[in-house]
Amino acid sequence: MTYEEFVKEIKAGLPSSLYLLTGPEDFLKEKCIEQAKSRLVTPGFEDFNFQSFNQVPDFSACADFVNGMPMMSERKLLVLRKCGFFDAKLKGKADWEGLFSNLPETVCVLLWEPDPEKKKASTGLRKVCEQAGTVVDFQYQTASKLAPWIAKAASAGGKLIDRGCAEYLIASLGRSMSVLKTELEKVTAYAAGEQITRADIDAVIILPTEDRAFKLIDSIMDGRRDLSYMYLGELRQNRTEPVQFLSLFAGQLLTIYRAKLLLGEGIQRSAAAKRLGVAPFVADKCVAKAARASEEGLEGLISLCRDADRDIKQGKIEPWTALELIVARAKVM
Repeated sequence: MTYEEFVKEIKAGLPSSLYLLTGPEDFLKEKCIEQAKSRLVTPGFEDFNFQSFNQVPDFSACADFVNGMPMMSERKLLVLRKCGFFDAKLKGKADWEGLFSNLPETVCVLLWEPDPEKKKASTGLRKVCEQAGTVVDFQYQTASKLAPWIAKAASAGGKLIDRGCAEYLIASLGRSMSVLKTELEKVTAYAAGEQITRADIDAVIILPTEDRAFKLIDSIMDGRRDLSYMYLGELRQNRTEPVQFLSLFAGQLLTIYRAKLLLGEGIQRSAAAKRLGVAPFVADKCVAKAARASEEGLEGLISLCRDADRDIKQGKIEPWTALELIVARAKVM
């Protein structure tokens, strides 16, 4: 079930007794929890019909709440937020499996646990919950949906932002709504005029290291060594670990190179992005860069990164100097 479908379920009164909240977009999970509470819990009766936990609660007390009848309401709501139910060391797994697999219709449980790092890492309790309940997948929203949301949030802060600046904010920070909201609040407070400008955004937001690596790749592609050295200087000022940055930088180049090969096979951009196996906004950037880079240029830059990594490990060169030499030796792509 998607986020949009879950919103309809909330309006319908959350007919399922168990919903497993998955996916990376935590901002929308919190929003839906608030909406579910507003829909199910009668004001003034929260002590009887609502409970929320951030760690595994006492089983007996939780079971009593789940199985007890609601007060002046048709349903109860139980929110279990990142408690650790799917941890391999969870005590009393059998009891919890029995509870979650036989929930009464008078309760609704929203179970939010971090997704496993590997798809096959599901515990027995996770599988029980997946079978007994409804899995809701909260994926990051598309840029086309986020842009108007950003405009609305800016308006609430007394500012205006055009679509171009909203999309620039998304491209710079990614599609996490929590991150976008936090940084937009900073920009809104900083902007002197009513209209938020790109200069306002650049003056306030701190670009993620990942985005700085993309900007370095862009400047190298364009033959702008001045910008490349400026980006390296910013990284040093922010005390970025140079060896880790080199690894990230090389990894992005390899992803762009893979995208280049896919495009060379005649695969459409959208299909190529899905096959890269990275976060959507990263995939989109890699495909866009692959479309304008030469295969030979990418191979040469990857080779420079490999040589730099080897020389650093052998103690032949200082890490920051190695990064500067990559910029100096790279060819325009």
